[in-house]
Amino acid sequence: MLTIAPVPDAVTRRRDEIAVLLRDALTLLDNDSHAAASCLQKAAELLRDKAAEAPPAAGGLAPWQVRRVHAYIQEHLTTPIRIRDVALPVRLSTSYFSRAFRITFGVPFTQYVIHQRMEQAKRLMTSTTEPLSHIALSCGLADQAHLTRLFRQTMGVTPAAWRRRVQDFPDVVADAQAVSEPQAA
Repeated sequence: MLTIAPVPDAVTRRRDEIAVLLRDALTLLDNDSHAAASCLQKAAELLRDKAAEAPPAAGGLAPWQVRRVHAYIQEHLTTPIRIRDVALPVRLSTSYFSRAFRITFGVPFTQYVIHQRMEQAKRLMTSTTEPLSHIALSCGLADQAHLTRLFRQTMGVTPAAWRRRVQDFPDVVADAQAVSEPQAA
């Protein structure tokens, strides 16, 4: 009797392809950081494609709301960002927005804003020679001590140490940043 193996569906194929890319990246990491970064970039693209196809989570924000929220936060990183100011353009109450935001992004609103500020700080540290105190203000933080505290909590290292590491290994950091850049929905 002939048995026909079921053809894996698109989800299984995509999952397997991502697993292979990640395994290859781990293997290449020590010897060829550029090839490893390329594998990670391809895996990230596959994950983004899948996320774009997925319907919004029940109770989460609609795609147009996600775009507006992300744009608002990016435009206002230099100023204090209050949750009620972000909820207004997406036509939600503050409490409903807070729950929907957590469902959609997987983290609380304030944690997401801090992450965006730290990403902005990293971009500024790599692209300018501005002092950390100016970068802190450019990211909407009170002062350099505030930047240092938040950066150490999120990155595990001080901004000054991170900046020195970037200056010593610019190619590896640039490749890692390209892989980790989030895409707006």
